[in-house]
Amino acid sequence: MSAYLVEPDGQPLAFHRVHSFEILYQKKKKRAKFVDQYVMGDVVGEGAYSRVKECLDSKTLERKAAKIMKKKRLRKIPNGEQNVQREIQLLRRLDHKNVIKLYSVIYNEAKEKLYMIMEYCVAVIQELLDSVPDKKFPIFQSHDYFCQLVLGLEYLHSQGIIHKDIKPGNLLLTNAGVVKITDFGVSEMLDTFQMSDLCKLSQGSPAFQPPEIADGNEYFSGFKVDIWSSGVTLFNFTTGIYPFEGDNIYRLFENISKCELSIPSDMDELLQSLVEGMLRKSPEERYAIEDIKYHDWVKKKHPRISSAVQIPQKPGGQEFRSMSVLPYLCDLHRRNSDNNTMDGQLVGSESQLELSQRSSDRYERNRTAGDVHSRRSTHMNRLFNCLGFNRCQQS
Repeated sequence: MSAYLVEPDGQPLAFHRVHSFEILYQKKKKRAKFVDQYVMGDVVGEGAYSRVKECLDSKTLERKAAKIMKKKRLRKIPNGEQNVQREIQLLRRLDHKNVIKLYSVIYNEAKEKLYMIMEYCVAVIQELLDSVPDKKFPIFQSHDYFCQLVLGLEYLHSQGIIHKDIKPGNLLLTNAGVVKITDFGVSEMLDTFQMSDLCKLSQGSPAFQPPEIADGNEYFSGFKVDIWSSGVTLFNFTTGIYPFEGDNIYRLFENISKCELSIPSDMDELLQSLVEGMLRKSPEERYAIEDIKYHDWVKKKHPRISSAVQIPQKPGGQEFRSMSVLPYLCDLHRRNSDNNTMDGQLVGSESQLELSQRSSDRYERNRTAGDVHSRRSTHMNRLFNCLGFNRCQQS
């Protein structure tokens, strides 16, 4: 045993204690990954069956978001694949300022992955609510977000689409403060020749469900479901709480169905009138979109008497949530520069015959592969030029 505790010259072996603060951790290098024409960035959000990554379109240089789903995981979730296909089908029909836009859908059969390339937004409205102690917005900010929600909802209903899951967690926000309705996984599109908006199935979030669903009615008005959940959202925006709560889903649904709406004493009379109209127990008496649009509280201009709730910093401390694709672009530029340097060195060391043969082989590979790499290089060179990579040295 002692033989292992001495140096070869017989001197005692000394052990040097290393403290954790003395260890230098090297961050893992970010390696660029292409999915079709898109350069993938960091993960910016995760759901029950998907991850969302920021990405950059190498053709248009637009910042976008990629919703990534594995088919293997979708199969484990009840109605998982059907919900995704429904969402794709609906989003392809929609085009409105306050509804998230779908640009393309990419299937990777080898890896059984599906990519939905969508409009990029910097935050979820629920994030903003969670970032402040009282969990609510100033009135002017609530008014702004709510009015945008109503416009988006009006458009959806005009297209015969019922969202069924309106809530702060399904409302996104752009850097310009534009609200985008998202997550159409449980939405329903009415038949073209359907004379009413009656629906039979609801899978929305329990706290935002109306009494007719809490009571277990077989059929219900889809439009009035969205009105109720928008009313709960407005109540939440302005008070920081929910109109009905419960220790479990059974108690929650019982309270939604039977309890009277309790309005905070400090709520403005016009706002109280609007909330009560949207949260009427009877769907027939509940406000319609037109009633909401022309309500006095909605039409009223609300003064900015306090600071707005700002988009919170990410854990890494990025105040403005800058483009996470940039480190990956640096990696691409570095590799591109290395390849050019290597080609320059080879010209001096190879014979003209060998160089000609190598170029011929490279051309044949590119031609056989559909010249994908060549097209991608063209996009990337344009991208590097636009971002100034070729005018400044990257460390």
